[in-house]
Amino acid sequence: MEQIKKLFYNRFIWKLPYNLRYYFFKFKQPKGFRQKQALRKIDTKGDHMSLKGFDDLKCIFVHIPKAAGVSVNKALFGNYGGSHLKLKDYQLIFNKKEFYKYYKFTFVRNPWDRLVSTYFFLKNGGFHENDKAWFDDNLSQFEDFEDFVLNWLNDENSYKWIHFIPQYEFITLNNKVLVDDIFKLEDINESIKIISKKLNIPIELKHENQNPNRDSKYREYYTPEMKDIVGLVYKKDIELFDYQF
Repeated sequence: MEQIKKLFYNRFIWKLPYNLRYYFFKFKQPKGFRQKQALRKIDTKGDHMSLKGFDDLKCIFVHIPKAAGVSVNKALFGNYGGSHLKLKDYQLIFNKKEFYKYYKFTFVRNPWDRLVSTYFFLKNGGFHENDKAWFDDNLSQFEDFEDFVLNWLNDENSYKWIHFIPQYEFITLNNKVLVDDIFKLEDINESIKIISKKLNIPIELKHENQNPNRDSKYREYYTPEMKDIVGLVYKKDIELFDYQF
């Protein structure tokens, strides 16, 4: 049923004009709509989702997995914001006027570096029990990172868990980029200064959710063959965000 729903949205709903799409979700899936709208009223800080800060600051931050999103959400909103919702999901939450008025931004990361971070993040237990269970069921049989890349990573598998999905998928709809600014994790300190000016607020960034068990020199994890595999799987990210190994 979930696959049928996804196929229906991909082939029909996402092709509709914004207002038709928004009101289709509102009236045809009222429970889901109410649940998403309820996130706009949560006003407490902590380890949970809340979209009230989005309305307060008139912004939408798209949290791409393993690209400093937890740190940015905590610094801006004091919680997890919209977690890993994609930009197109926000078009089912905010009406057209709100969506285009709000400042939309995201952070991306070098795909080779992001993959190393993701693998060891999940291997070390992830963020919750679902991450740990998925890793145990799907990746624990691989001896190490090299074995994982050579024998698991491909286009199809990259969509099997949210942390592996290509980054462009989070900020595009019908092949169009819909954020105002794309910042790079590698330049996060300077980027935070720009965001601070855009939102007219001071931002104190603390580095959350870091993996203490991984060497930061991601290139050392790769052989030429592994490098090429990642380059193919995440080719669109590499080209769109102008990354090199």
